[in-house]
Amino acid sequence: MPNINKVVEIMTKSPFYVEIEDTVRKADDMMKEEKVNQLPVLEGAKIVGMLTDRKLMEYTLRDIYDSGQTYGEAGFNKIIDYEQIMVPITHVLYPEDSIAKAVKLMAKYKLDCVPVVDWEMNLLGLLTFTDVLLYMHKFFSEE
Repeated sequence: MPNINKVVEIMTKSPFYVEIEDTVRKADDMMKEEKVNQLPVLEGAKIVGMLTDRKLMEYTLRDIYDSGQTYGEAGFNKIIDYEQIMVPITHVLYPEDSIAKAVKLMAKYKLDCVPVVDWEMNLLGLLTFTDVLLYMHKFFSEE
């Protein structure tokens, strides 16, 4: 069994993110380029929401945002102009939380990703479903 038991030991440190003043187009392009399904939205160092590929798709289908548009304003509006496009932060983890607590939280609420923050809600990293799977793979490989 690996001697790893804290979220900080398996979380993704230095995750990709966008600022609340960035454009929706920048976030969409970053998600596609980096092949991520969600991006933390920061105001300074504090996390204020998550932008997900599902929300962007919903906005595309509702003709609020068009990822292929190269003219006009729709893709160039700032995320803050589309605050409802962000998923609110309802669950967080702290670096000292146990992996068992994280897995329980992720399973109970069907979360793909949970922000890891300090007590002031400054983003320190993300714990993703992939991070947990890699941990489990290591666990079972060492059995």
